[in-house]
Amino acid sequence: MLTFFAYFLPSLLTIGLAFSVALMMFTQYRLAARVAPAWRLVCILGVVGAGALLSVLFTSRTLNETQLNAGVTVLYDDLAGGFAASRWLSLFLVAVASVELLRGWISRQLAVERDAALPVLLVMLLFHFGTIAVQAALSEHPDFSWRGFYVPLVLTALCFQRPLNLRPVLAAAKWVILTVTLGSLAAIFVQPEFVLNRPVPSWIPGVDWRLFGLTPHANALGPIALVAVVLEFHQPFKLRLLHWLNLGTAMAALLMAQSKTAWAAAVFMVVVVWVPLRLRRALSGATPNNRFSRLVWFIWLVIAALLLVAAGAVAFDLFDKLLGSANVMTVTGRTEIWDITLRAWKENLLFGFGPQVWGAARQLKFQMFHVGHAHNQLIQTLGEAGIAGLLMLLTYLAVLLHAALRTFTASRGVVMTLLVLLAVRCVTEAPLSSGSLLSWDTFLHALLLLTACHHLRENAAKVYRAPATAWWPAWRSAPSGEPERSFPQSNAVPLPHAGSGFLSPNRSGRT
Repeated sequence: MLTFFAYFLPSLLTIGLAFSVALMMFTQYRLAARVAPAWRLVCILGVVGAGALLSVLFTSRTLNETQLNAGVTVLYDDLAGGFAASRWLSLFLVAVASVELLRGWISRQLAVERDAALPVLLVMLLFHFGTIAVQAALSEHPDFSWRGFYVPLVLTALCFQRPLNLRPVLAAAKWVILTVTLGSLAAIFVQPEFVLNRPVPSWIPGVDWRLFGLTPHANALGPIALVAVVLEFHQPFKLRLLHWLNLGTAMAALLMAQSKTAWAAAVFMVVVVWVPLRLRRALSGATPNNRFSRLVWFIWLVIAALLLVAAGAVAFDLFDKLLGSANVMTVTGRTEIWDITLRAWKENLLFGFGPQVWGAARQLKFQMFHVGHAHNQLIQTLGEAGIAGLLMLLTYLAVLLHAALRTFTASRGVVMTLLVLLAVRCVTEAPLSSGSLLSWDTFLHALLLLTACHHLRENAAKVYRAPATAWWPAWRSAPSGEPERSFPQSNAVPLPHAGSGFLSPNRSGRT
């Protein structure tokens, strides 16, 4: 009996804690009609982040490769009931999302004005439900799971929310990520075997490990740490200590995770977002002389930065190391995974192999037990749903790109920044998979959709006209003879200064 309680007590305590948290949140949520949409978003986004954290924190693992090879322990043994906790939180999210979906659909039917975020919502649903339908009925090896509906259901509920501003939501996202990054760094000294994967090849001299932290993998920790840096520059904490704590822990986690995908995304963010915003500021001076002077100084600074990077690469022989590295040439072994997935896709070019293209049977067949997806979103979608799924994916990405371009100035580049991170991750990961609701992929995907929908509606709120379009039937337009409608200007937020960007702290917008 004592052995029974000693073994199962951690699981019982964890399940009881998760159930209590879910019940408490549901009780609070009964008051949702009196709560602003922004705080509903905070609730849902916080539960996604908490679930992703608990699913790792309440499991037992050893990342020391030497001990694993010696057979000392098993990686990811669920002794503490982490997966049970995730199930309770998932059910809570699905229940909340169902209520919000019904509420949002009724509000949408009663509204007269066209929803500017409707194209994003429709194409997101087309991608998720379309690929689920293809995999369930038309693929070479069809299969179906109700869990595939969880992610699009929650994302739809999020898209229906119309907060006046995103300040509380972005603040909540920063708090969630700060908990993860700070906990990951603290665990280096408390439980290093749980958070440090070693020995592994490292890009940092004198270091033979990568920081997995309180996430499933370093490639999950790196992107969320990068998002923390972006959000902290975009909307800094009001308290200086929190500002530097969040920025310091996020940059330390980003460096120690050694996620090349996150590093590449940071470079693209600077090129695609920061440089255009800086150029816009340089060209918006009061006089032609000021504009010319700012532009020249900016160009010289960019040239100097490029020369320093090139000099450093030559000094440390980085070019020779890159060209001679097998990991770089094979994208850290991903090319073999891509080849296997593409061979499976060729069994049914139009509708793909099916959702089990990297299921347990295929992992056993190719002796790749660590591979859960194709490590490339386009190839993964091809393998699961063929050309039909790929077309839906590309349509979704194109609509998101259009939304990011339309809201580039109004959002100070934050929508484009999150989209750049998603696009870069699509090259080496499969971040748009609907297989797991409580994951950091869903967290970042939800953050992108929230910001895109909010800023699209803000743009439409400034001057509203409702002509018949391909996205909206003619009977939704303003009736003939009635004046053109306008949203209440109290909800509109003025455009920021042309020079402000996601790497330019706006002190008036502190959290």
